[in-house]
Amino acid sequence: MAFLCPECHRPFTKEIVRREVVDDKVHEAPKFEGTRSRPYPVEVTKAVVNHAHYCRCRHRGHEWTEYKLVEFDARA
Repeated sequence: MAFLCPECHRPFTKEIVRREVVDDKVHEAPKFEGTRSRPYPVEVTKAVVNHAHYCRCRHRGHEWTEYKLVEFDARA
């Protein structure tokens, strides 16, 4: 369960104190020329953002950092 404190394991005590962008980049996949079932070219460009979530336990005050990698379509 994502809402547990890693130290006391109590549910719903995790509190995100601060979020910070650690790294962001654009990943460009090689151009796909198509196949018989998909004859048109496809370009896939993904933006990759790495976030640091600084968390604290509301029960005991234990602090830790979680890193989340988020990928999304970067086409406008």
